[in-house]
Amino acid sequence: MKIVLLVPDGVAVRNYIYSDFIKELHQANFEVILYHQIPAPAILEIQNLQGDIISDYRIIPNFKEGFLARIVRESCSYARLLFNSKKLHNKTILQFWNSKSSSTRRFLLLRISELLGYCISKRYSWILKFEKWYDSAVLANSVTKLVEAELTKLNPDYILNLHQRAFNTAPIIAAAKKLNIKNGTVIFSWDNIPKARLVSRYDSYFVWSDLMKSELNKLYSEIQIIDIKVVGTPQFEFYFKDNFQLKKEDFFKIYNLNPNKNTVCFSANDASSPYEAKYLEDLCQEISKIEEEVRPQILFRRCPVDLSNRFDAVINKYPDLLFPINPDWRIASAEQNTFTEIYPSFLDIGLLVNTVLHSDVVVNLGSTMVHDFAVYNKPCLYLNYDPVENSSFKVKDVFDFQHFRSMQNLNAVGWINSKEEFQDKIQRAINNPENTGDYRMQWLQKIVKHPLQNNSSTLAKEIITLCTSV
Repeated sequence: MKIVLLVPDGVAVRNYIYSDFIKELHQANFEVILYHQIPAPAILEIQNLQGDIISDYRIIPNFKEGFLARIVRESCSYARLLFNSKKLHNKTILQFWNSKSSSTRRFLLLRISELLGYCISKRYSWILKFEKWYDSAVLANSVTKLVEAELTKLNPDYILNLHQRAFNTAPIIAAAKKLNIKNGTVIFSWDNIPKARLVSRYDSYFVWSDLMKSELNKLYSEIQIIDIKVVGTPQFEFYFKDNFQLKKEDFFKIYNLNPNKNTVCFSANDASSPYEAKYLEDLCQEISKIEEEVRPQILFRRCPVDLSNRFDAVINKYPDLLFPINPDWRIASAEQNTFTEIYPSFLDIGLLVNTVLHSDVVVNLGSTMVHDFAVYNKPCLYLNYDPVENSSFKVKDVFDFQHFRSMQNLNAVGWINSKEEFQDKIQRAINNPENTGDYRMQWLQKIVKHPLQNNSSTLAKEIITLCTSV
């Protein structure tokens, strides 16, 4: 059998291409083909890791929508955000509409899309009709015709999209459906479904949990429940592999950390969270007041796609307290700082595993790292205060996001409600970790299918079943 994996950008590489998922397919006698839009150095890294398991690499052709098709796609996205916010009774969903305009053309496009999207959101059937019109426009595009010819020659048994939000894969899925090639997509992250970023429609949808399955069915009622498969996600499997784990002394020696001190990990969010540097400075100020002999050290891991210099001043101010371990994500082209040019090295998996393994507690603003630490049953402290007065950015909005409703009635994290609480809450979490977010494991079990180390196998088995079914 033959499977085509769509890799529209670098963020899909670590969770799927570096995981055992590829090997599971190979062991099931699948010929694996990568259809990608990632840079050449990333392909070289994959080849060095996976060897001949992947038989062919093909570049996803550049897809340019017509202006009208773009308006329809954006209008449908805005309409679904409006629909989802009402369906789930959650206004924060509308914050995922990117209203920033860098040009007159984009300004006009967004305003038209908002107006049209508002109108079609009034009836769900109108949203479906406009989405079908968009599918027709994609099918008629010249790029789709080129892809159709290529897929006809390849004749794969299955096509799997490794990131559902990328519109550059739309022609491939449109051609696959025309050719009756079975297809599916993973829903990449636990917070993706309400964000209206499902560009195409598929035969099957692979989600992390029963919770996501219910949410997808609720917001996309046209999708049959039987077509939504709960398979987990491979991204937590690395924590169970001994080959990624270094001894604490060895790991700390590399980054000048003290193995005899407790360690607080501060994991930062991307630029959409504007005050991460201020939070980091608050943390450093408060921790520096603790007596030297019991003062924990701070391991700082920035968001892999945040390449800004906004943390430099804090790092330079606290050289004996704050130790940055930058993610090993690489940029193929300095001129194009986009998701297609940024990709993780395989070495970054070890950096992340050892960061979690050898830290005592993690501090962040609603990051998914809470679940990484929960794998090792370690506590997380969520930041729960506004570091800048009268700012339009409000922490309350963050924790009102839909995916945090899954934590309701679960004491899964500790909360830092002011700058002055850092010392006490961190020392409590270090000294009595079982009393800080003691339901973190239950939350993790709710978020992603267990056992975590079987997720690659579960996904592969589902695809094998789908390929062999009549």
